[in-house]
Amino acid sequence: MNLPVIIDIIIGLVFIYLTLSLLASEIQELIATVWQWRAEHLKKSIEVLISGGSEGAKDPLQFKRVGQLAHSIYANPIIKDLNQGAKGLLSEGFRSVTHRLGDLYHGITGTKNVFGNKFSGPSYIPAECFSASLLETLKVSSLLSSISKTRLERFKDLQLAQIQQIGANLSLPDATQPIIEQEFRWLTAEFNRVVEDYQNNLASLNNSLDRMSEKLEFYIKDSQVYLPETEQGGREFQRQMAFVKARFDSKIERVALLGQLQPSFSNLLNTVKKSQESAAEIMELKEESPIYQQIQETLDRMPESLKRSLYILAQRAEKGSGDTQEQLERFQKEIEIWFDQSMERASGVYKRNARGVAILLGTAIAVAANADSIHIINRLSKDSMLRSTVNVYAEQLVEKNAKTKLDNLTSLRKVQKDVDIALDEVALPFGWSEQNSLERDKQGNLLWLALISKLFGWILSGVAISMGAAFWFEALNKIINIRNAGKKPPSSTES
Repeated sequence: MNLPVIIDIIIGLVFIYLTLSLLASEIQELIATVWQWRAEHLKKSIEVLISGGSEGAKDPLQFKRVGQLAHSIYANPIIKDLNQGAKGLLSEGFRSVTHRLGDLYHGITGTKNVFGNKFSGPSYIPAECFSASLLETLKVSSLLSSISKTRLERFKDLQLAQIQQIGANLSLPDATQPIIEQEFRWLTAEFNRVVEDYQNNLASLNNSLDRMSEKLEFYIKDSQVYLPETEQGGREFQRQMAFVKARFDSKIERVALLGQLQPSFSNLLNTVKKSQESAAEIMELKEESPIYQQIQETLDRMPESLKRSLYILAQRAEKGSGDTQEQLERFQKEIEIWFDQSMERASGVYKRNARGVAILLGTAIAVAANADSIHIINRLSKDSMLRSTVNVYAEQLVEKNAKTKLDNLTSLRKVQKDVDIALDEVALPFGWSEQNSLERDKQGNLLWLALISKLFGWILSGVAISMGAAFWFEALNKIINIRNAGKKPPSSTES
């Protein structure tokens, strides 16, 4: 048997594998759609991510929190809007049928629907959508903002109390005392307005501190006019107020002040994890306050494993400079990286599972279609007419789809149409016809050697079919191009 014949046999065999792989791809895609394999695997992968791996499933309470939090994330509009279905009577009818089949599958297998009271979920979630949904579900942004507003309110009260005490300690004439008290009431009103603007999100924290510094400077100048130029009067007032104002104006003091007023999410997680008492003390909140209750409610929804993971991510985000908003943006980016890395591992698991299903499906198709690789090779090697016919259709298929890549259903179906034309014109060497049936002896009994050969041939075909249509189409393309390149006559040059 010469080399061209061997290449023709290989082309015929690859074409047959491609034909059966196209069928397997259609069936596997249909099964994946009906049973929501991709969407279910994604939801379970997110639950594994939240639970920190298999550890989270051991504690019933933590397991319950994982499920509840995952459902909450999926219920968020950011994720919910990703699960969009086609409109129309036909599309909705098909979805209804797939939902019923899914319910039947869960009923037979005794498994639960991972989507809760929903029928399906998105098959793909971008990292930025997951990160935004998680932070919004946990209300991290509003939580940190509320703490910051509470701290600024408390800081304002402490500063006013200190300023009032400075005024009370001065030895002032009776005529001057009411004027200083009036100036202090003005300063109190201005400080309250600054805090109110910040609480209404009308100004940033840094801007609010600048405004307080400006109001304090007006207060000092106006008060100084009415204070006597004595050691116990104006000079002492000016000296003590200089210390107060330095906390607003000094760059070093401002950095320290912002650090005190801006809450740290990693500090919040670490503090509350230690004890409620220390949390109340460090966060400067009373346990009965609404904000502290909000903190506890948020953290009670989080599994311990997620708290540990977010604590590490928050520490990374807080290494750089910037205000709370900038740190929160970096924190969101850290969550996106964490999510992407986890989904890469989950994708590998899904591919391995899909590969196992593909082998089982491919073997089932090989048996159902009686696609015995050994028998196919024998037929192609002995029947030159069959071999040449299959090669012609294989070459036509490659020529018509030279630029096609089988990376989606549309391209698969396009190639499938061209393959169907070939199937109508040529009888490929598989199927349960008499010519392809099991060999028997003269008495009609099955030959065991033939049966073993048939089983081995089916297994070979099943593994080959599981390689996928894209693999065999690319292989067919390359082999035909190599053969055609070898057939071209060498170019001659005229001297």
